Amino acid sequence: MNPPALIMSLRFFSIISLAITLLAGIGFSKSVLADVVPGAKPKEWPASPAKHLVKIRREADDKQKSALIASAEALQPSKESVIQASKAADRNDPLGLNQPKEKEKAAGDKVWWYKEQLGIRIPVAITAEAVTYYSSLVSKYGKQNMTRFVEPSSSFDYQAEVKFQKEFKVGDKAFTNVHVVTLKLAFKQSFCASGTEGMHFNKERIVIFDSAGKVLHILGDGPTEVPIFAI
Repeated sequence: MNPPALIMSLRFFSIISLAITLLAGIGFSKSVLADVVPGAKPKEWPASPAKHLVKIRREADDKQKSALIASAEALQPSKESVIQASKAADRNDPLGLNQPKEKEKAAGDKVWWYKEQLGIRIPVAITAEAVTYYSSLVSKYGKQNMTRFVEPSSSFDYQAEVKFQKEFKVGDKAFTNVHVVTLKLAFKQSFCASGTEGMHFNKERIVIFDSAGKVLHILGDGPTEVPIFAI
């Protein structure tokens, strides 16, 4: 066989060998997936409060600070902020697939959420009602028996604190001799609301009071990013 013919034969053999290897690999991958996915079965998980933790801290060392925290938690978001949040696009759910086709719209005087995902309210603002809602939800999860592929868990962490600031700037606004109340929450649930999905999000709200306890400014009210993960 002349050299050019030999080279062509070797190239043809290499191509055929590569194709066979790739096909074999694909077939192997499919068989592995077929063995794992159809064979997976959910497990009965008994109620476990240790897997569902609630932590609430209101850091106030005098009555004035306690009153300021209570006042900040009592402030309801404006109707405009609720409407704007409900219209805002969620980059984690651009097509709105996590929203039910039909849902009851939030109504009433104390509406601190603007939508639901996986049946869980998503906050537009941190209020006393929001703290009660998430702490009760996590506590409820801890009392439930669940059938899941992965052991379910959840947590709610809330912290409120007050600091006196001689000077405090927010963008182009400056405040002097004010009390700044900061409210922070972190919520997470893994395979509690559903058997294959979970979510987590953080929220912060800052309320600025003057020396007489009058509200000067509120920061943080608005849409909340809610990453959804699934198995």
